[in-house]
Amino acid sequence: MWAPIVALAPAIRDGLVRVSGIDPKGMELAYGRRVFHRYAANSREALALLDDLVAEMEARKKATAGQLRSVKITRDTPLELLEFDEIGALLRYVGDRKIREALAERVALLTTQGRALGMTVRGYVQEPTKDTVPVRDLFPRRICLRVASKSHVSMVLGDHAYERGAWANRISEAEPGVGYLFGEGLREPLRVRAGWVPDTTIAELEQFLSVHEGAQSEAVTTGVHLSTGGGE
Repeated sequence: MWAPIVALAPAIRDGLVRVSGIDPKGMELAYGRRVFHRYAANSREALALLDDLVAEMEARKKATAGQLRSVKITRDTPLELLEFDEIGALLRYVGDRKIREALAERVALLTTQGRALGMTVRGYVQEPTKDTVPVRDLFPRRICLRVASKSHVSMVLGDHAYERGAWANRISEAEPGVGYLFGEGLREPLRVRAGWVPDTTIAELEQFLSVHEGAQSEAVTTGVHLSTGGGE
């Protein structure tokens, strides 16, 4: 999940993208904690984070109703990108049923209404069953990495994806990051490989973003306007 965040670094720096992270393990995203505008590591924190995103979405709806069909990405209305690691851990295995249902409801709201309003949700799961991720079908584009069985390919990428060449169960352990992309906008499954992002790169990303934040703060206090090259 870090590779696309690194690729978006200039847009994050320029205030055109705001990244939020839900990290049930408290490890994968916590290492780069300063990259995230919002961060949650347990079910209650996750619900509060999702409520905040839904509130932002509703505010954008109200501000643009009858004026626009989609929100333009600017510093005032940045792309809100949510990285939801181990989504099944919270939607299926949290003991409190009411919290599970509330989490699923918020994710459903964001995935069904958010795109035109500048909201994107990316979920990551090891067990791709509908029981584990009840909102699975609301993700229009999916990537399937190495899985154990042919049936998992269909669960992730849809019916007949395997017959059309998405052989994710044949990916070997010697091919980390290799998978198949399929869904909206693609006529056939596309074999892809995600780049590996080492800890040193995440640390450099934090430094890259924090240096810029410091420069922005100084500019505000001294009345200097910084042009960051995009978004307006």
